[in-house]
Amino acid sequence: MELDEMKLGWQMLGAKLEQQHALNLQIFRDARVDKLRRGLRPLVWGQAIQMLVGALGLLVLAPIWTAHWRDTAVLLSGLVVHLYCVGLIVIGGLVQSNIARIDYGAPVLVIQRQLAQLRRTYAVGGALAVGLPWWFLTAPLLVVLTRGEIMQTAPSVIWIQLAIGAAGLIATFWFHRWAHRPQRAEFARKVDDSAAGGTIRRMQAALEEIARFERE
Repeated sequence: MELDEMKLGWQMLGAKLEQQHALNLQIFRDARVDKLRRGLRPLVWGQAIQMLVGALGLLVLAPIWTAHWRDTAVLLSGLVVHLYCVGLIVIGGLVQSNIARIDYGAPVLVIQRQLAQLRRTYAVGGALAVGLPWWFLTAPLLVVLTRGEIMQTAPSVIWIQLAIGAAGLIATFWFHRWAHRPQRAEFARKVDDSAAGGTIRRMQAALEEIARFERE
């Protein structure tokens, strides 16, 4: 009887310890997930501001270049600026959509996948639609704002801006290839982390912390 009672006592103790661990895990997870949700708010606000800038750009600049569309330089420049503003809105919307689809009640692995998708959208979309075109944006913006007059009064300014943009774009691609050579794997990781944004990196680190706690 004493042996049976001891076994029963150990079983009850083990069950209580498991319950306590599960409770501690849930409390820890809830705290980290809440931190994750709050931590993404600056990214949400930043994308909202980006979309607002794109919308304001369309409202302010579209009437200018559409009124002078017969000037080829103004028309082409206006289309470039217009596409850039649309890109700001589209990428901001995609990032916002990825954030909204994150299921904070899902398993950690699922959340990690959703956050990885958000990171790809933010990094690739931000580079292609926001970052790289910026090298050339000054030239068409000046053409639109001056209604094409700069092409008559100071065309060299436009060509200089385009040359600077081309040099900057080439330098960017060169740096990307240089940084991602096999012997610079650690440096490449830091470059990619920088492109992903500090907010997303911190959120991925918080999920890793939850995953480690669950494995212990």
